[in-house]
Amino acid sequence: MIGYLALARETFDVEYAKSKFEKAKSLLLSLSPDAIGFDNLITNDADADSALSFFNSNDFEKVFLFQTTFTDAKFLLNFAKTIQRPICIVSFPEPRTGGRLRLNSICGLNLAMHSLIKNSIAPDFVIMEEDDNINKMLFSKFIESQNESKETLWDIATITDDQADFDYSIDKQTIGIIGTRPEGFDTCDYDSNEVTSKLNVSLVDLELEDLFNEAKEIEVETIVKTKSTVSSYLAGTEELVQEEFDKSLSIFHGLENLKDMHNLDAFAIRCWPETFTEYGCASCGPMAMMNEKKVSCACEADVLGGISCNILNQMNNDPSLLVDIVDVDKSDNSLVFWHCGLAPISMAKEGTARSGIHSNRKKPLLHDFSLKEGEITIFRVSKAKGKLQFFVMKGQVLDRPNSFSGTSGVINLGDNSAHKLEQMFKGGLEHHVAFTYGDISDKLIHFGQQMKIPTYTI
Repeated sequence: MIGYLALARETFDVEYAKSKFEKAKSLLLSLSPDAIGFDNLITNDADADSALSFFNSNDFEKVFLFQTTFTDAKFLLNFAKTIQRPICIVSFPEPRTGGRLRLNSICGLNLAMHSLIKNSIAPDFVIMEEDDNINKMLFSKFIESQNESKETLWDIATITDDQADFDYSIDKQTIGIIGTRPEGFDTCDYDSNEVTSKLNVSLVDLELEDLFNEAKEIEVETIVKTKSTVSSYLAGTEELVQEEFDKSLSIFHGLENLKDMHNLDAFAIRCWPETFTEYGCASCGPMAMMNEKKVSCACEADVLGGISCNILNQMNNDPSLLVDIVDVDKSDNSLVFWHCGLAPISMAKEGTARSGIHSNRKKPLLHDFSLKEGEITIFRVSKAKGKLQFFVMKGQVLDRPNSFSGTSGVINLGDNSAHKLEQMFKGGLEHHVAFTYGDISDKLIHFGQQMKIPTYTI
């Protein structure tokens, strides 16, 4: 017998998520009429406990888990460890409307895959398509499978040009960690001893209160001057709630102060929910402004993500950015790289840069624009499968409108981008990847060799 359940987070569009769940559930029941499931969207701990009790009380062989929106991996990992049955995670693309990212389901899939694979659980997954005949085929493949999971291995990355210019130096770096990662974000885990001994990075632990206290002391004249500068390159700042806008700019100056105070080279910041709920603004815009200065700011206290960006910054003349993969379109051979609004202004497609508010939390400041076209290098200091490694590949940002509010780019990874995304997810890659403009892939591979860290690609 087949079981099913669905996850959601209430800060996303829950009604839209329900509609996706109901349609996918109907498709499943057409293939397996005796399937049993937990029919409420699981959005909190009480729902999670009820769902786990339901599955512990019923007999089933396999489970479809519908990842209707982005969620952390806390419940899913506990569920998988408890039931010990084959799992197929189903995620949902959404139209690239230029508006709110209503579900962010594929990013949730990415985070879930990393967490489960790191814990030696190898789930299957389906990304729903427009054609239900294809979806039925994908569902049936899991239902009829013999539960033989195969490990997905990435290719060893090799230098393509032995005569490349490897004239770079990476001195000992210091990362400021502000707060702790959100619960269930295994993708943001790190081993401090490994970071210091193998990556030559020092860590300075700070609290969110340290940032908030610095921000509160910023003088009004400083805020006014910065506001004028920001308004010169971001349209629409006059439409923002000015008190919240000012608070956001004070966060930028607070970060500057902490950088100078502790001699920091980059940050990993617990950006939500407290920046919204306790301080009253978004930290995305301030982090974008720091990114423009090549002082990388990784959200969700992602230390290895921050180190990934910092390495790119030292090898390249352009800033770097940490992004989520939020959409894939087989027919277009493309993915979407997105984040709430922390891309540096130099990455903006000409004429598209606006100020914005956070799509879920409704507070400023965000950068809102489409990424400019061009060749990029994608990189991650990864703990896929629990082992320290580098992941590197090349891509292209296409000349497209902004897919979702915030900062986003439509990305081509060469032939069969959708398959490459599948290999990234099945290999256990984290839900944050870094990129910079230009091709510095050989430098990164060379750096991995120098650091004696295995380096992989697809």
